[in-house]
Order: sequence, then C-alpha cells, then structure tokens
Amino acid sequence: MSAKSAGRGIVRMRMTRLFVAGVFTAALFPLTASAQRTRDFEDSWFWGVKAGAASYSAVYGDADAAATFGAEWLITRTHGALYVSADQANIKATSFVFDPTAEFSARPVHVDKLRRVGFAALAFPKKFGRFRPYAGLGLTINLIGDAYPMVAADEDDVDDAVYDRIDERKSQAAFLAMGGVQAGFGRAALFGQVSFVPANKSFLLDDNLAFFEGGIRYNFGGAREGIK
Repeated sequence: MSAKSAGRGIVRMRMTRLFVAGVFTAALFPLTASAQRTRDFEDSWFWGVKAGAASYSAVYGDADAAATFGAEWLITRTHGALYVSADQANIKATSFVFDPTAEFSARPVHVDKLRRVGFAALAFPKKFGRFRPYAGLGLTINLIGDAYPMVAADEDDVDDAVYDRIDERKSQAAFLAMGGVQAGFGRAALFGQVSFVPANKSFLLDDNLAFFEGGIRYNFGGAREGIK
C-alpha cells in the first residue's frame, strides 16, 4: 500500500469518527436539555409575582374590570403542585345591604379593594417542550378592603345594624377553579392563568369573579429534603 493510500485511509477514519461523534452529540443534546428542564421543575419551590385584571360586578352598575397584583408560591412534584397565592384587586363598586330606613329598604354601600388568599391543588398532566399546561381546584378567602354605607344629603347617620350587616358581607370563603400554562427558561418560568370564583349572594361582590393574570416564577431550590 502506498503512503498516499494510507494517508487517505487515515483521513477517512478521522472523518468517520467525527461524524459518529456529531451524531451522538446531536442525539444526546435534546435528552440532556429535556432532563435539565425536568430538574428545573420537579420537586421544586417556585416563588413568583403576578399582575393582571379582575372581572367583577356588584348590585349597582354593570360588569367592570380592575387591575390586580400579587405574589405566589408553587411547590411542585412530577405531575402536580401545591399553589398558594395572595393578591389585591383595585376594585371600586357599589353594593347594598338591607336598611328599612333607606329608599326601597336598600342601603347603598361603597366597596373599595378586594384582597384574596388562595390555595389550590394543581395538575400538570403533560409537557410540550418548555410548555406545561395546568389546571386545578382549591379554596379562596376573599376580603373587602373597605366598605361603608352611603348617606344621602338629608340623612344624619345610619343605624349600627347597617354597619353590622356590612361587616358580615365583607368576607367569604369560596371554591376556586383555575387553569393556565407555564413556560420554563432554566430556573425561571413565565406563566399565564385564569381563575374563577362562583357567585355568592352573601358577599358584597355577589356575582361571579374572574381573574386573568400573568407573571414570572423562579425556582429557588428543591422541595424535598436532600434535593439541591
């Protein structure tokens, strides 16, 4: 065999090795990226901030919307998570309570701000690349920030019983349904979600409440002892 032929053989062998290495790397990269995305989600503590809009209505006036903002905590497993959140909606509305001294026995009540604390169990059934849709059910505690009776110009004051009725309708515990999608970018994740609270006639905001929110979550570490 000539030196020229031997050289060509060596070159071909090197090219073959490079080709095999390239194919192996290309095949391994998606698996590595997928595994990394899994580690960046499963058994983790996510802390997040969010903002959006709340849709609401009270007895007096049509449906309206108000800006919302808040923070949340997400503890994940493989296909599930515990969700805890606190937020405020800058609601301004007019409701009413019973008052026999008022016109039509209905005392208008000014409602200002809605604060919520929510808990939910979420399911993340499947991921699509970096996207993870989710849905769940839970409980929310809704608190009116401020509510007071509206007094006409020819009225001096209202009975203490009216204030008692307002206080009784300033808070509620209700079921919460929610769904959304999260997109992972390393330890950070962007998300958009919708939550719904059914109507409750014993609450000053006595119609359905809907919340449309978006924000960012960040994975600060493992949710199980020993996970780093």
